[in-house]
Amino acid sequence: MFVASIALASCTSSKKHLERQQYDMAIMKSVKKLMRKPTKMKEIDVLRRAYQMANQQDKERIAYLKTTGQPDIWDEIFQIYVIMKSRQDRVKALPQSVLSSIGYVYIDYTQETVNAQQNAAEYYYQKGLSLLKNGDRQSARQAYDMFMNSKRFFTNYKDVERQLLIAQQMGTANILFEVKNSSGKILPEGFVDEVLKIYLTDIDQLFVKYYTQYDTAISYHYFARLNITQVDVSPESVKEIYYTESKEVQDGWDYVLDDNGNVMKDSLGNDIKVPHMETITCNIREIQMHKQAIVGGTLDIFDWSNMLLKSDPITAETFFDYVYAFADGDKSILKDETKRKLNNPPQGFPPDLMMVMDAATIVKNISKDVITRNSYLFQ
Repeated sequence: MFVASIALASCTSSKKHLERQQYDMAIMKSVKKLMRKPTKMKEIDVLRRAYQMANQQDKERIAYLKTTGQPDIWDEIFQIYVIMKSRQDRVKALPQSVLSSIGYVYIDYTQETVNAQQNAAEYYYQKGLSLLKNGDRQSARQAYDMFMNSKRFFTNYKDVERQLLIAQQMGTANILFEVKNSSGKILPEGFVDEVLKIYLTDIDQLFVKYYTQYDTAISYHYFARLNITQVDVSPESVKEIYYTESKEVQDGWDYVLDDNGNVMKDSLGNDIKVPHMETITCNIREIQMHKQAIVGGTLDIFDWSNMLLKSDPITAETFFDYVYAFADGDKSILKDETKRKLNNPPQGFPPDLMMVMDAATIVKNISKDVITRNSYLFQ
């Protein structure tokens, strides 16, 4: 559809654009044609009328905006002057004969453009200062946008950089991530410290900043609280299983006998013989060890008044699964997987606290995902 629209526009004549009051489109078409053939009188006539009407339309719009007396008009006026200068420069590239035919007169828009530029920058700057006086985060964020608009016109307008920093600071929601143990169980030493190593800086936003350490100098607007309600470790499970693996291997030869019990001969007079196969077995005793730790709870988000905004469940599980084996028989016939089990030495179970500690990293990563998913709450 978009490609078709472009093709249609490219096929539309300058006169048709003029009739539709698409003055700048008509001007572009005419200029393009007159650059190739500057004697086309019909195109010159279209260009003359389109150029006059476009400028007249823009001048009337500027005059109207000025009569309103509103302070927010200067951005639009600036844009109109930019368009008028661009239009003028486009037509200026034509041969002098064409310019004379359309009554082209060069107008210097510099003063009017700079004046509108200054007024627009000042309007946005003052609007930003006014919004900052409201003292709330949403107004500060709007003020930030105003100061950025001011920078569009002058990169270093007054002390706009300083005001931007102030607006960002005032508009930022500070979120403290904290851990609470409500499980009734003792967590391993360093568990909370490990969870608080959660890296949140990479999900900071322009107006959202996360903290993991409480600072009395900072006002927190939201709290992301990891509330641990479950710390369980399963009993140590040891299971022994017994099985046999077997394999047929060649052990010499057997002679093929005829019905009379005599060794059969082939066509060359040689004895006919076949491989003698024997089944070799090996008995396996396999020990399977299993232990599991679970740390669960919720990631609760509160506002500054301690009102619960959202609660998401969090569960982290760690597993210890270990297998080793003993063999009685010819080990060469065993499968590769069984041989690997034979190479595993016997070992004990990890301590409960170690398994719970291993869950800290999992809890940390899940917490970050939940916070990221719910960042829309931090207004």
